[in-house]
Amino acid sequence: MLKGLGDIGNLMKLQKEFKNTQKKITKARITGESPGGEVKATFSGDYKLVELNIDVKDPDVKKIEKAVAAAVNDAVDKVKEFSAEEMGKLTGGLNLPGLGSFLK
Repeated sequence: MLKGLGDIGNLMKLQKEFKNTQKKITKARITGESPGGEVKATFSGDYKLVELNIDVKDPDVKKIEKAVAAAVNDAVDKVKEFSAEEMGKLTGGLNLPGLGSFLK
């Protein structure tokens, strides 16, 4: 009569693991840098810029702007990769559309 409760228990366990993974991703600090290393941008796992370091010898504003953009884009790409990797651990590599909104 109550055989289906095992599935509910598994779903609840998956929901808890999902929330823990979300917290881990959000707390992560991931740094990207410009090709020359003169600019470093650190983002949280939820795409918030938490630190920006600029160490340039050349005061050329255009070069600095390009370096900042490169560092930010590098960090964002790394956050995406990290998030996908962590979620992949949870789902076993399966792409489950809508899983995120379902388990919130």
